[in-house]
Amino acid sequence: MASLADLIKHPSTLIQPGAVFLGDFDGVDHQKFYVIAGISEDRVLVCSVLINSSINPFILRRQHLLQLQIEITPDDYDFLDHVSYINCANPIKGQLSHFDGTDFSYKAQLNKNHLINIQNNIIDSGLLTPEEIKIFFDR
Repeated sequence: MASLADLIKHPSTLIQPGAVFLGDFDGVDHQKFYVIAGISEDRVLVCSVLINSSINPFILRRQHLLQLQIEITPDDYDFLDHVSYINCANPIKGQLSHFDGTDFSYKAQLNKNHLINIQNNIIDSGLLTPEEIKIFFDR
């Protein structure tokens, strides 16, 4: 859960790798959790991934996509009600300003091990170009 100090901060100060936000997602009838995986040095662009409550059957049948799912539990994060999965098989590239408004609410900061695992999964997945990896992860 976000601390009082986190809630008082300006939203843009909360937009860091590992930050979890809750907001709308096009085509879905409920809000989704987003994890900020990487941010460009100029803080204009972000790479994020979604947290899902289950793994899509399409992914379950494809080992290379299944390996890009990271299980997290309510024991890990109190904003969760049940076991969930961080889907690194679909990195979302967009504007940082997308998260810096009233449409998204800050929920938590992932632990360092989960963040490193997310970043490594995205980088090793082949889903981003070398240029995008440099932009978002400075590698």
